[in-house]
Amino acid sequence: MIEAGIIFVIILIASAGILAGRKVQGSSDFLTGGGRASTALTTGALIGTILGSQCTLGTAQLAFNFGISAWWFTVGSGLGCLFLGLFYALPLRKSGCTTQFQIISKNYGALTEKAGAILCTTGTFVSILAQVIACVGFIPVLYPSINPFTASILTVILMCLYIVMGGTWAAGMGGIVKTTLLYVSCIACLILVIAKSGGIVETFSSAENFLLNSEIGRLSKILSHEDFINRYLNLTARGVYKDLGSCVSLILGILSTQSYMQYILSSKGDKEAKSAMIWGALLVPPIGIAGIFIGLFMRANYLTQSEVNALISLGLEVPNLPVIASTIQVFPAFIINHVSPIFAGIMLGTLLITTVSGSSGLLLGVSAIAVEDILPVKSHKLFFSRLTIIITLIIAVTIANIIPVQAINDLGFLSMTLRASVVFMPLTCALWFRGKISPRFILASIILSPTVAIIGALMKIPVEPLFTGFSVSILLCVLGFWFKR
Repeated sequence: MIEAGIIFVIILIASAGILAGRKVQGSSDFLTGGGRASTALTTGALIGTILGSQCTLGTAQLAFNFGISAWWFTVGSGLGCLFLGLFYALPLRKSGCTTQFQIISKNYGALTEKAGAILCTTGTFVSILAQVIACVGFIPVLYPSINPFTASILTVILMCLYIVMGGTWAAGMGGIVKTTLLYVSCIACLILVIAKSGGIVETFSSAENFLLNSEIGRLSKILSHEDFINRYLNLTARGVYKDLGSCVSLILGILSTQSYMQYILSSKGDKEAKSAMIWGALLVPPIGIAGIFIGLFMRANYLTQSEVNALISLGLEVPNLPVIASTIQVFPAFIINHVSPIFAGIMLGTLLITTVSGSSGLLLGVSAIAVEDILPVKSHKLFFSRLTIIITLIIAVTIANIIPVQAINDLGFLSMTLRASVVFMPLTCALWFRGKISPRFILASIILSPTVAIIGALMKIPVEPLFTGFSVSILLCVLGFWFKR
């Protein structure tokens, strides 16, 4: 029965992609929907891209270890949508450009377009990689007999079915279906967790009682009520700079991502574009709440294999609880073990499509930058857009097989940091300070900001990479304004 539910969801989403493909007559339809999308379609594409594995699997995974601080990914994404709708949607539509770097190059020269496009694509690829890792790791959870290589092939096929045929139209139609299914699934799981725990407060107290009365608490350094509060009921449990920096990186990352500009351009009017962004701001954050409660419930009732191994190696007692292979399985394990089979299949299929759609929307942005900025294609743009998506997917799947699934949230935040460092300040200056900043300093910002952010991350300096990279970008833009005067 579980398999039937999964197949039903896959067929439903694939049908939306194939139906959307009928609307694609050229590259304009593929990349921006020909500027004919309604508010619903634009909202569907937007939310379908944002609500990837990090918002669902990643949030539950992080909540398993850090409680409510796992909410930052969906909160930051929602705030990013809000700022995008209120301040950037109309200027982006009025620019007359297809990509962010076309806007930047109009003001600061072709070299800024090339350098920025390559670096931004690299940052976006990191996020695509996170989604692909999640998908490759998630498929064997559904079908344990499937090996990683087969899971990789299935990942490529599913993502191609979702986006290659219909482009922005597929992202919109599939996004509406996926968002509806995901909301129903998350609400059902939230109600189920609260019912099984005996209430909202009891969900937290169950996790606390387990940690304080088992050796797992010692391993996690949770020895008192205060320790539990600081770890699981603290929005900055991983550190103020870490968690708030993650939120800011998500806001700036949303504002700096090519895919979201394409969705703005796909709307048939300014009102529809702005409304879609605001709907995104309202609908994205609540998804994280379900992930948090699932993570807490699983913390109180399950062990990970690594925890079991640690307890055995120390000669400590192992609690008599079910064991999951890793924290990435927190969300799907809850569904498999606590939801009736047919509905579990639909929910698992929805989670699978969630990981697929998150990367598919970003792939659309990569293809646009490739054919418009990096290697400007004069003809057969539709063919090369689709080819770029397929090649990018193959590279991502190859790398995904050597990176641990636990890395998906860190990769997501890193991607947002890189995109924000490259794009945000140059794009903002191009929209509101035309001709007032020296192009040399904009080029320096595009190259040096992500470089400093990466170096800071590798050296593990006690400041979020976003803050170091973004500070360099602001400084260079201010200097560029001064020297231009």
